Amino acid sequence: MARFMQHWNGNLLCAIDIETSGLDPYFHEILQICILPLDSNIEPLQGILPFYINMIPEYPWRAEPEALKKNGLKLQELALKGFDKIKAIDMFEEWVKRLELPTTKFGTPKQLMPLGQNYSFDKPFIMQWLGQSVYSQYFNYHHHDTMVTAHYLNDRAAYHSEKVPFSKTNLVWLCHVLNVKVERAHDALSDCLSVAGCYKELLRKGLF
Repeated sequence: MARFMQHWNGNLLCAIDIETSGLDPYFHEILQICILPLDSNIEPLQGILPFYINMIPEYPWRAEPEALKKNGLKLQELALKGFDKIKAIDMFEEWVKRLELPTTKFGTPKQLMPLGQNYSFDKPFIMQWLGQSVYSQYFNYHHHDTMVTAHYLNDRAAYHSEKVPFSKTNLVWLCHVLNVKVERAHDALSDCLSVAGCYKELLRKGLF
């Protein structure tokens, strides 16, 4: 299976998910992140391990109990087994190098093209971690989003006076409607697989 669809122009589609200590990207932190490269069939790219790590929170006292309950992460375990944010950036940059992305006509590498579920939530957290310049270096400004796609399909159905396909647009519900298996909700790797599976089904089913 090819690594890229033609119109991706050599940029690599990656399912991305994070688990955080709360909802505010300027106050809370990423605790877990997964970046899962996908091929042109929206399947995990063979021979490439995802970037999937836990991070040590710099401000553990800011963590919201509800967020920790939801993602099941333990602050004590993160402190012992996670990576600090600077080390995590180094690991991320080394991981991107191993992808051996094609280059532009100017000799710069192509970029990662995010596929997320409500990526507008994830993006500012990732930018706070990496910084604006590093984020812009590695991530394409175009992104794909299962939630946005579901809202579009609902709007399209309503516009044509048809039954809307999704009564809810959270990831668990999309997986239910689209018959995508969920291994463990609110684990970054599992959610990346769910996002990829839902996006593939949305493409396969077409305009419902």
